[in-house]
Amino acid sequence: MPRLILVLAIVFAVDAHAQARGETITVGVEDFDYMPHFSSEGGVYAGFGAAVLNAFAADVGYRLDYRPMPIARLFKTFVAGDVDLKYPANPLWSADVKADRDVVYSAPVAPYIDGVMVSPTTFGRSADFYVELGTVAGFTAWDWLDRIEAGSVALTENPSLDGLVLQALAGRVEAIYANVAVVRGRLRQLGQPDGLKFDDGLPHTKSAYHLAAIARSDVVFAFDAWLAANPALMDALKAEYRVGEAFLR
Repeated sequence: MPRLILVLAIVFAVDAHAQARGETITVGVEDFDYMPHFSSEGGVYAGFGAAVLNAFAADVGYRLDYRPMPIARLFKTFVAGDVDLKYPANPLWSADVKADRDVVYSAPVAPYIDGVMVSPTTFGRSADFYVELGTVAGFTAWDWLDRIEAGSVALTENPSLDGLVLQALAGRVEAIYANVAVVRGRLRQLGQPDGLKFDDGLPHTKSAYHLAAIARSDVVFAFDAWLAANPALMDALKAEYRVGEAFLR
């Protein structure tokens, strides 16, 4: 059965290639530096997400027109149909904004953990210990919403991930909620790889980034076929950008 699925995926990818013929597809992406997953600095989309989507487009025959924009505007633009695709996407995100839309999601592209990074001096404390949580503006600390809405945890937002990490290192915020791999990358760049620790004993989410479409489900289906046909390439890209399962632990 796995062999049959792979054969069908390859056939689908070949058919999609024949239909694409250089068609331009608009992709809404986050105007944010969230490496190694993605970045749009200088108007150039880069990172793991770009590497995967560019490889897919090159193989199938699409031209991709990336449209970086702030997170909240990106959701509204996608739901309005002003871009063909959105990356990254996840069924859990902004469910109220897309409630009346039939959104099609690809197979998982990149695994991630959104969790709490804390000072080594408070590592291992219970969630009740923390009364303040920092996050990047526009992001939602899903696992802490009940505490935030109840008023037991105050939320501090920073427009910059780098600024948020520096706040935590300086002790100006107790803990920060973000993508664990991304924060670890920032800590390595700052020369403080152990400055903050991911505490998996605190509420966190383990999920994956997907590619999403509303009207262009055909592109998502072609992408899924391409993913199924290129496992070795995906493994190599995950290792290169340090986003695979091995880097989440």
